[in-house]
Amino acid sequence: MRISYIDVHTHSRDERDDVLSLQNCIVAKDYFPSAVCSVGIHPRYIDFDFDKQYKALETYSARGNVLAIGECGLDKLTETEWDKQIRCFEQQIQLANDVGKPLIIHCVHAYQEICQILLQQKVAVPVIFHGFNKNIALARPLLKQGYLISLGADMLKGAKNNLITDLPLDKILLETDDKSISIVDIYTYFCAVRKISMDQLRNQLAQNFQNVFKYSYL
Repeated sequence: MRISYIDVHTHSRDERDDVLSLQNCIVAKDYFPSAVCSVGIHPRYIDFDFDKQYKALETYSARGNVLAIGECGLDKLTETEWDKQIRCFEQQIQLANDVGKPLIIHCVHAYQEICQILLQQKVAVPVIFHGFNKNIALARPLLKQGYLISLGADMLKGAKNNLITDLPLDKILLETDDKSISIVDIYTYFCAVRKISMDQLRNQLAQNFQNVFKYSYL
């Protein structure tokens, strides 16, 4: 069956044949699947023995079914030491550069710091800010850097309609994250707010996915 929907960041796989689910795997926490996935070290789950955890990530990152590094980033609400978060994030940026795979960003109250580190570390691969639920004013500097924004279930609350309307279509992706909702519902809501057809959205997001991940699912 033809892939019609792409869930670019999820913690559970959709069983529909027409959905491509990019499952997120946290090293030392999640089971590593044989299907396509992203693999990273979440700032909340940095092990005491980080060097061992990072070596495992290096091993996983070379596998063909791993399409991206992450989610990784900075989180000001977690108890993990800030310096440890920064070190972990910096190393994953360099790993993404080394293996030539996109970076999926987890960001909680740390957009300025993350953008600064991405520039300092000279990120050379596509960057996706997953689960973006801020306003267009915060999105603009990310878009100016060429980064992509992934929107999720928060849009269904109705508070992100202006964001949906204003974002350039070639800079977005859609996701379910850890929510028990269908990616189809997210596509449907986006189309209704943006006033575009489902075919237009499907085709655009398929092109965005191909541009970023260089992965053929046809």
